[in-house]
Amino acid sequence: MPSHRQRTVNIDVTPRSLGPIGGLSTSDTTELNAIYPASPIHAGLLTPEERKKFYQDNVLDAVINDGGHTFGTFDTSYTDAPDMAEVDVRGNNLPSPYVPNPVSPGPGSQNDSDKGAPPEGFGQTPSPTYGSGVGSRLSPKAASERTSGQTLGDYILGKSSPSSEG
Repeated sequence: MPSHRQRTVNIDVTPRSLGPIGGLSTSDTTELNAIYPASPIHAGLLTPEERKKFYQDNVLDAVINDGGHTFGTFDTSYTDAPDMAEVDVRGNNLPSPYVPNPVSPGPGSQNDSDKGAPPEGFGQTPSPTYGSGVGSRLSPKAASERTSGQTLGDYILGKSSPSSEG
């Protein structure tokens, strides 16, 4: 379990101070509370626990609807992530599920369906990903399934998953 925590809504109570030249100034917490009494932070409506639950429910475990602006609905658990083993490479004229066909459609054409067959052996092995972890060896479908059930606090500092492998 991670030991590093970021502050969300709890702040240090400080008096007003300009601080030293080139140093940090501080705000007057008591005066700010008086000036903004309806602030959800000052009213106690926003707490670290409430913010964590809000983020989990509305970002990590959400189906977000942008009202048709760009994507319509988007499931943050990536339930529609592709399984690389199921990509129709022949039907889509692809060398492999990992790369597009690099062949040009030919003179005077910009139509993708005019492309010839991809070069033999091109793109058959995914390139290794920089750093540690499973990287490109893990299908987007499998990666999505592994990460979609995680919650805030599951991650280990410097790792992309709660296990030691990634």
